[in-house]
Amino acid sequence: MSTERSADWDSGRPEEAGRELLAALYPYTGGAGFGTLAGASALVGRGRVELAEALARLVAGSLVSVRTAGGAARYEIREKERAVLGQQQWLQGRLDEAGREHVAWCEGVLAGVEEALTCGPDQKSWLERIALERANLSAGVGFALRSGDLALAARLALGMCTFWELRGPLEEARSLISCLLGAGPLAVGTRARLLDGLGRVMLRQGRCEAACRAFRQALRAASTEPARLTLARAGAHLGLAELCRGRPGLASGAVEQALAQLLQLDSPADLARGYATRALVTLAQGRAGDGLADLDRALGLQVGAGDLAGWATSLVYRSLARLTAKCPDGTVEDARAAAQVFSDLGDRGGTAACLLTAATALSAGRPAAALELAEMSERLRRESGALPVPALHQVAEAALARARRARRGQASGLMAQEAVLGPLDALARACGPSGQGRPEDDERPWAYVQALGSFQVQALGSFQVLRDSAVVHLPPQVARLVKLVVVGGGQVHVEQAVESLWPEVAPALGKRRLRNVLSKLSSATGPLVVRKASTLRLGAGVEVDALRFESAARQALGAISAGGGEGGIAKALAAHCLYRGELLPEDRYEDFAIVARERLSWLHLRLLDAGATAAAEAHDEVTAEHCLRAALEIDPTDEERYVALARHLLSRGRPAAAGQVLASAGALLSRLGLPVSPALLRTEQALRSQKKAQSG
Repeated sequence: MSTERSADWDSGRPEEAGRELLAALYPYTGGAGFGTLAGASALVGRGRVELAEALARLVAGSLVSVRTAGGAARYEIREKERAVLGQQQWLQGRLDEAGREHVAWCEGVLAGVEEALTCGPDQKSWLERIALERANLSAGVGFALRSGDLALAARLALGMCTFWELRGPLEEARSLISCLLGAGPLAVGTRARLLDGLGRVMLRQGRCEAACRAFRQALRAASTEPARLTLARAGAHLGLAELCRGRPGLASGAVEQALAQLLQLDSPADLARGYATRALVTLAQGRAGDGLADLDRALGLQVGAGDLAGWATSLVYRSLARLTAKCPDGTVEDARAAAQVFSDLGDRGGTAACLLTAATALSAGRPAAALELAEMSERLRRESGALPVPALHQVAEAALARARRARRGQASGLMAQEAVLGPLDALARACGPSGQGRPEDDERPWAYVQALGSFQVQALGSFQVLRDSAVVHLPPQVARLVKLVVVGGGQVHVEQAVESLWPEVAPALGKRRLRNVLSKLSSATGPLVVRKASTLRLGAGVEVDALRFESAARQALGAISAGGGEGGIAKALAAHCLYRGELLPEDRYEDFAIVARERLSWLHLRLLDAGATAAAEAHDEVTAEHCLRAALEIDPTDEERYVALARHLLSRGRPAAAGQVLASAGALLSRLGLPVSPALLRTEQALRSQKKAQSG
C-alpha cells in the first residue's frame, strides 16, 4: 500500500461506520455476507441503509472487494490492504471482540455437522456449505487456539474433520489438529475424537504408521472415559491402518473387536463401514467370498442409512475384491457409480480411486483407455493429496505395467481432449455410454424402457417396456428384474439380482428361478436382458430413458464447465427435456432404487443450476428464468433459488413477477418456521426501490 493510503488510515478515514465494518469483516478471511456483518454487536443501532452505503464506499475505495459465492454477495478485505489494516492502532482494541463473534458464528455454522456428514441425505449440501466457509472456519479454529479456548477450538475442529477427510486440504487439517492436541489439556472424550480425526486425515495421506499411533492413542483415551462409539470407530480405523501397513493379522484383531462393539450400538453407518473394512482384511487373507458377503451387508446398510460416501467407498472395495479374485464382471460399473457419488460430494481422492479401479479393469482389453484413466487418476491424487488403498495400488500397478507393454510405441487418443473431459466424462468415453451395453455401430434401438415418471401424472408414472413402439406387459418378478438392471446402470451381478428377487431362498434355488424369469422375459421381449458370465446386462439395441438422460446431462455439464457457451446451454436444455420425472416413482420405498433415484435427482438440479448460470452469463434471460423456475418446481424449499430468480426478474424490469416470487419464498419460510434471510430482505428492499423509481 502506498504512503498516501497509510496516511489516509491515520487521518481518520474511512469514517466510523466504515471502520466498524472493517473491524467486523477482518476475522473473515474467506469473506462474509452483508447479513453477517450487519449482525455484529459493534454495528447494533446503525441502520442497514447506513451500513450498505458505508460498505459501498469501502468497495469504491478499493479497501473491500465483492464477489458472488453461494448465490449471494460476499465481501472481503483485499489482500494488499489486510497487512496494513492489521497494523492500525484503532483496530487493535476491536479485534478480540470481533474475533469472539466470528468464532461464535463458526460454531453456529458447524452445529450438527458431525452427524449430518456421517449419514443422511444432506451430506452434499453440508459439504458445499462448509466448502464456502472453509477459510473462515479454519481461521476460527486458529483464533480459538490463540485465545486459549481449547474446548471451543476442539469443537470447531471436530466439526471440520469429515470435511477435511473428504475434501482437504489434508495438510492444513493435520497441522491444525496436531497444534490443538499439543496446546494443552482437553476433555478425555474430546481428545479421543480428535486423535481419531487426526488418524483418518493421516491415513488418507498415506501416513499409515503415524495414523496407527494416533488411533491407538484414541483407543486409550476413549477406554478411560469410556466413549463407546469413539472406541469402536477408532478400532475399525486402526484395523484399516494396520492393513495398509501390510499387517492383516493385527488388522483382523482390531476390526473384529470394533465390530463386536458396533453390533451393540445403534449406528448403521458405522457398522456398515466396519463390515467394509473387514471385507478388505478377509480379501488380504485370501478369502474373497467372505469379503464380498461383508460388502453386500455394508452396501445394504449404507443404502438404508443414506451414507452415500460410505456406499461409494464400499463399491470401490467390491471392485477391488473382484479384481483380486480375477472376476472383473461389474467392476467398471461399480467404479462409475462410485465416481458419480464422489464427484457429487467433491471428494477428488475418492474419484481418483474410482478412475484407478476402472483403469485396472480395462487394462487387459483396452490398454490405451486404461493408461489414460490412470494418468487422470494420478493428477487428481496429486491435487487432493489423498493416496488410494495400498491393495488397490498394488493390483493396479501390476495390471497397468502389462498395459504399458501392450501400448509401447503406440499413440494415445483420450488426453487430446483433456481440457474438455472431466473424470466422469473420461470414464464414459473409456467405458462407453452408461449402461447402453452395445457398440456405437449397432442398429437403432428396437426396445425402449421407460423408467422416469411422476406420481402426479399417472400415464408417466408407470414403468413400461416397449418393443417396436408396442407396450409389453410383464409379470411383476420379470419387471423387477428389468428394473434392477436399469438401476444398476445397465447391468447387475447375478447374485445381487437373486438376493433382491428372492431374499428368503437358497442361492441355488434362486439361480434356477432366475433362469425361468430370463426365459419369460426373452419370450415376451426378445434379448432385452442377456446374461454374460456372472452379469446380467441390457441387450444390444435397448434404450433406457434414465440412462439416456444421465449421459446427456453429464455431457451438457462438461460442455458448460469447458466454456461451451450457447452450445452448452442448448445441451443442458435438451438433457432437461429428457428428465420426465423421478426414477421408478412407483418403487419409491424400495431399497434397490433409492441411491440411483437420488443420484439422478441431484444431477438434474445441477444441470438446471449450471444452465441458469450459463444462460445469465450469455444474457439469455428467457432460458435463465426457465431453468430457475424448473429447479424450484423440483426443490421448492431452496430459498437461494427464490432470491436468484427474483433478482433476475428485477434486472429485466419485471418487479411484479419478482414480487410474486418473493411472496412465495416468504410464505414457504413462514410455513417452515424459519427466519427471512438477509439476502431475501435485500432483494425485497431492491424491489421496493425499483417500484418507487418507476412510480416516480
